[in-house]
Amino acid sequence: MKLHMIEAPISAGSPTQGSECAFRAIRAAGLPPAFDAHEVSWVPMDPPAPSKDFPHHLKHLPQVQAVCKGVRERVLEALDEGAFPIILGGDHSIGMGSIAALGERFGPDQLSVVWIDAHTDINTDRSTHSGFIHGMPLAASMGLCCPELQMGRQSVNLKGCNTAVIGARSIDPPEYVILREQGVHLFTADRVSRDGLEAVLDEALFRLRTPALHISLDVDCLDPSVFTATGYVLPHGLLVTQVKTILRRLFHTGRVVSFELVEYNPALDSDGQGLAAVLELLAGAAENI
Repeated sequence: MKLHMIEAPISAGSPTQGSECAFRAIRAAGLPPAFDAHEVSWVPMDPPAPSKDFPHHLKHLPQVQAVCKGVRERVLEALDEGAFPIILGGDHSIGMGSIAALGERFGPDQLSVVWIDAHTDINTDRSTHSGFIHGMPLAASMGLCCPELQMGRQSVNLKGCNTAVIGARSIDPPEYVILREQGVHLFTADRVSRDGLEAVLDEALFRLRTPALHISLDVDCLDPSVFTATGYVLPHGLLVTQVKTILRRLFHTGRVVSFELVEYNPALDSDGQGLAAVLELLAGAAENI
């Protein structure tokens, strides 16, 4: 299969700089042998110019908009060419761009998203305390935010009932309300630990029945014992082997149409262990596409 490796060079959606360089660090390292079975094209994007904060307290909105709209265009181009898009961020604000493309192509009734993340990223422009947009992509994709966070033609590209969050362990109080109101399927890290990963995946796949499925993987889902090269390092996370199991189960449904990996920060990876983990996760995806 043709794979399009799409760059999303943005860290302005988050408070920590460095994740905008992830694509180039991964490309320089060379992809694992699992990719040899595929025709790989690298799709770079020029980083946007720095911007001032937006009056609505959405930090660096013009930069985030520029990258998200670029991601949307490139994902649509990949799908038009029959390629499988792999989006490499960048902070998690880029999810607005990828889901905008997928929601337009498949429709919100036909698209599911599995959000593997330490956070639920479902704050709105009204509920946010920080103003950083990487905490809002799910809410924006569901049409819950201001028009400035609409990155494509539709205000709603995703439904809560078609969304599963796995591995969350840092959730703001307003987010619990939004998760419940939208019908999002929440599988916290505690739930994974208590019930077991396979049981969680069985339930998630039972709940998500749409023909198209997008995987969005934030590396801060990982436990700091195995990964620290990211802006948020939180205890009691997932192991690399567990995330690979999630990927294998999801890909084996035959319904996965795109994959993104975000929040790897080369600037916080002095010994290269973070990059090695990222390459292992990418190999896990490539082996199952």
